[in-house]
Formats: sequence, structure tokens, C-alpha cells
Amino acid sequence: MFLQFDKLNMVSIFFTIPFTLIYAVLFGITMKIADLHNEHKLKSFKCAGVLFGFIWGILGTLLILSNNIIGNIVLAMTIAFLFRMRIDYINHAISASLIIIGFLFYGIFQPIIFLSFYLIFLVFGSLKDYIDDVLKRKDLVYKLNEIMLYYPIPTLIYSILFNDWIVFFVFLLYTVSYDLTKYYGMKLGYK
Repeated sequence: MFLQFDKLNMVSIFFTIPFTLIYAVLFGITMKIADLHNEHKLKSFKCAGVLFGFIWGILGTLLILSNNIIGNIVLAMTIAFLFRMRIDYINHAISASLIIIGFLFYGIFQPIIFLSFYLIFLVFGSLKDYIDDVLKRKDLVYKLNEIMLYYPIPTLIYSILFNDWIVFFVFLLYTVSYDLTKYYGMKLGYK
């Protein structure tokens, strides 16, 4: 008797909780590495910034495919980046395009989830931009603002209310991996 492989089960393993958490970590890392190539002059190899933008977008799409709530929140984050004028390089545009197109093909739009997180990310992200870009503060307010607590705190509240803990852990891991990559880049001199 031959072994039969269920193709659907083989594909679905890539959207289990462990894989989703891995995607979240890699999403944060590749997002910051893409950023380091543009704004902070990191030079790994030719077209590395574009490649990392593409990988960042693919990972965002994998998060969309992994969980519908996470997908709406990733879309909210991406649209908030657009309105905050943070999609300002080709690799950012590649990533944002892949995420939006991925959501249009595979996501299920949930207006209340999307709008709630979009407004949080827009308001607190804009506040972060103002403190960074206009005030140029380097005090405790700056440090608290730099770690982007506006991602894990609202998702923690959502997870407590709806007992959907994967949402919190995805955005906690995303934030921690982004911040650690940023910190490591600063240690290497990419400010």
C-alpha cells in the first residue's frame, strides 16, 4: 500500500501557530533590515534593500493567510504607514503592495477590527513620528515611544477581551524582533 499525502494538510501546516509566530519574528526583522538599507545606509549586497522589502511583504502576506484577525491588523498597520508617509522607499512600496494585494486576494475584511487598530496605529504612530522627527527628543518619552508599545498593548487588550492570544503574541514578537534588530543595527553604527 502506498502512502497517501493529503495536499491540503501539507499546505495547512505552514499556517499553524508555530509557523505564524516564526512569520511574526521574521516580519519584524526583515522590516527593520529593509529600513536599515535605505534610511541608515546599510550595504549588504546589491539590491538587498529591495530583496528585504520583497521578503517583508511576503511575510506580511503569510501572516494574512495565517489568521484573519492578524490579517486585518497587518492591513491596518500598512495603511497607517501610508497615511503617516512612512512608505517612502521602493522596498517599502514593494512590501506595502504585496501586503495590500495579498489581503485583497486572501483576507476577509472585518471593518470594526480594521478601523479600531488603524486609528490606534495612526494616532500613536503619528505621535511617535512627531516626537522623533519634529521634537527630536531623546528622553524617557522618546525611549518609551521608540519601542512601539502601540502594537502589543492594543493587541493584548483584544486578546484579553476575545481570548484570542495568537494576536497578542504575533504583535509582541513582531515588536520585539523589530526593536532588537534596530538595537543591533545601532550597535553596528547604523543610526
